[in-house]
Amino acid sequence: MLLGSAGTGKTSLKRSLMEKPFNPHTTSTIVSDVSSVRPFGHKWQTRRGNKWREATEEDELEEIARLFESFHFRSSSHHTSVLSAKYSHDESNGLVSTGFIASDLNLESHIQSILERVHVTYWTTESLVQPFLHIWDCGGQPVFLEILLAFLTPRTMFLLLFDASKDFMERWQSRQNTPDGRVLFGEVVNESTSDLMAKWMSTIHSHLIKHNKDDTSPSLYCIGTRGDKLRRKRKKEVKKQIQSLYEEKEFSDLIKDVLIIDNTTSGKGVKEDPSITDLHGAIDSFINKLAVKTPVNWVIFRKVLQELKQNVISVSDAIAIGVACHIPAGDVPEVLKFYHELGAVLYYPQIEGLNKKVILSPKWFVDAIGKVFPLEKEWSGTNRWYLLRNNGILIQPLYQEVWQSSGIDPEEIIELLVHFRLAAQVQTELYDDSRFKQYFLPAVLPGYTGDPNEARPGYKLRASPVHITFSTGYVPPGFFTHLATTVAANPNVKLNFDNVYAAPTVGFFDRLTIAMKLRSKVEIKRIYRNRVCFSYGHPSDDLFLTDINDAIQADVLRYVPEISHPVPFKTVCQQLLKLLDECCQKVEDTLILYHGHHVDRSSRSLQYVCQCSLSSDVHYIQDIDAKKQTNSDPVYCKMERIPRSLTNNESLWFNKKREDLSKDKQIECLQERLMMMMMICINSKATVASPSTVGVSCWKCFAHSAKYRAISDAGYFIEVPNVNGEPVAKERGQKLYKMQNMSIGLTGSCAKVYTGNDTYKCLGPEYLYPFIKTPIFSFNSQYDTWQLKNNLQLDCNPPHCTPEQMEKLQEFFKEFQATETNIINSTTNGAFLDSCFAHCQSLSSRGWNEVKVGGQSAAETFAN
Repeated sequence: MLLGSAGTGKTSLKRSLMEKPFNPHTTSTIVSDVSSVRPFGHKWQTRRGNKWREATEEDELEEIARLFESFHFRSSSHHTSVLSAKYSHDESNGLVSTGFIASDLNLESHIQSILERVHVTYWTTESLVQPFLHIWDCGGQPVFLEILLAFLTPRTMFLLLFDASKDFMERWQSRQNTPDGRVLFGEVVNESTSDLMAKWMSTIHSHLIKHNKDDTSPSLYCIGTRGDKLRRKRKKEVKKQIQSLYEEKEFSDLIKDVLIIDNTTSGKGVKEDPSITDLHGAIDSFINKLAVKTPVNWVIFRKVLQELKQNVISVSDAIAIGVACHIPAGDVPEVLKFYHELGAVLYYPQIEGLNKKVILSPKWFVDAIGKVFPLEKEWSGTNRWYLLRNNGILIQPLYQEVWQSSGIDPEEIIELLVHFRLAAQVQTELYDDSRFKQYFLPAVLPGYTGDPNEARPGYKLRASPVHITFSTGYVPPGFFTHLATTVAANPNVKLNFDNVYAAPTVGFFDRLTIAMKLRSKVEIKRIYRNRVCFSYGHPSDDLFLTDINDAIQADVLRYVPEISHPVPFKTVCQQLLKLLDECCQKVEDTLILYHGHHVDRSSRSLQYVCQCSLSSDVHYIQDIDAKKQTNSDPVYCKMERIPRSLTNNESLWFNKKREDLSKDKQIECLQERLMMMMMICINSKATVASPSTVGVSCWKCFAHSAKYRAISDAGYFIEVPNVNGEPVAKERGQKLYKMQNMSIGLTGSCAKVYTGNDTYKCLGPEYLYPFIKTPIFSFNSQYDTWQLKNNLQLDCNPPHCTPEQMEKLQEFFKEFQATETNIINSTTNGAFLDSCFAHCQSLSSRGWNEVKVGGQSAAETFAN
């Protein structure tokens, strides 16, 4: 299978494999040129000796005769039979002894004719494997790249082509070579050649690689064309660039080599580029790995299907043919799967609607699909074609007209597209006659290359964008098209075709010229191949889906005042999020059905775009759990190292409050979060420790979104022995460290100094603060009552203490002051240290405003 963007020379490479002279005027491939379909195409090709050539009917019969002779020899040599029905060469006429079969297929005469022609065939070549190769030259225009995923099979060698003479980091432009020698340049797509290649590498790996060593897995060669335009040094550089795309990636084992080929030397004998010979050798090696012992009656079965000269038959007819060829009825589906993997038939037993059909001619199928994907600008100017090209809407009269001569009911073809999720039945007001069915085919539309955040002006509410991301780092080929049709098929959603008009600029003179009709306004379309606008609800809200290459962006907008809409915007956003997840799951399930086994799908996740700043750098809110997150929980992102509240636009995706907590507890948790946000945490790779003094219920409020670790309350706790000299605080710190397994969440520089049993000290401010570079504001009492009671274990309430107890109290005070020096002496830090017998003063307005040191309150000090 030859893959790659348009104009890379896939058709020329196929000619090089056939050792035909280079033709600079080849025409572009429409969808896929399924030549060399073996055994079901118009042509099939084989390689004899060192030359590839088109095969003939005689080649086909000769190969069957060779198989019969080979079986006869093995039988006499007591070799294991390769027949699934026991008969010898002399008993082959028994093949026509069939039971009840479809009489209109005339199977007996087909089989008898084949056997008679085999018996009179004489061959002189030695009995070696003579493979018939089935080559798919796939169209490289963006519209076709969306649909090729349905035709991937594991018994395939993939040749992934790129133009080695161009910068493969630049965005590539679609092009088409027409039969009259012209070159039509199309859209400049929103991705580079390297993006496209990496997508195909990962997609082929994830969908086709089988981990059972006995199963067949594909191989892939990266082929750089136009090697005649590169010097030897540049060829080496390009090869290294391509290798960097897959080195150390999970799909690296799939790629066997990178070859730079000069197609202009094809057919020139000794002057032919040696890389073409290398590619021949690689294909030979792959063929040898694919060689399996195939029962002769399977080959007869395959030949009968070819003799039928039909495009589609029913599975029941295929079973009848199999029985006529002495294949047990229960084995026929496995035989069909075998030839499906060879790309010789299309058989999808897992897909409802397709599980009763066998497509005998893949070429016919892709040619039929291609009739609704015209590339030439001279396509018919009727309104029906305009709706297809401009809006992606295929009207029933149009596809009936296009497919009426295909030999199959047009309704069955459109049914196949629907099952492949390449089309979705919709109802729009674009076509006057409601009697006819309409289908949405986004793949036929041009691509969108503008700002993904662009929207019709005048919206009242807009949720922050969310991104559907994949572990591969980009959107898999075809995924967006499948998703768009799946969403369009939902009864609660409608396609939004309302185009809007906007001035190209906003200056006074620009507005004046527009008003005077000296400059026209710019039309903004809403439906593209990679960007689709939907309407949801009534009055309708807008849902935009945009393929931005590394993710699918979803935007939700409301254009009516919230008070006049019956459903809260927050509810709509969360309903659409659920809808998108369900549709993505349906797409993934379809991809599994394509290939008949569980694929190693790339991990899909939902990311919330962070709006913490006006930076154009798109980044996400970190470690957020949508099921647990509320709009009052603090969040974090990679750009900010401290927690923050959700913005109004971000909060629309989450529930208003946590239902399992009482109102008092929610207030307590909010106070705890506010205190956390004011106190300094450790670093952006850690998480926040539990506020043990408040209780476990509050810990549940924010544990799922925690990003930092710190001692409970983030207060300034010091390590001092109790009044009896016992290391109570030390033991508590060690226990906390061990209980929460904090070894991976500590500041690295601190952990390097305090090792072993002393690592727990990195939880304590007096040890940790010297390693913190972030500016710190410490708000703490120097006579913290919790520490006096629990660490110092002072059994009195000052000033009602004994002289000995007061002495211990003053020792605590001096130790506290001494350790705080690390903060106070820094010009970037601040502190408010009072002498009140109190704890958690930051939780109350009184603590912030009424207590003063040197005439200033804590609030004034913090503000300054």
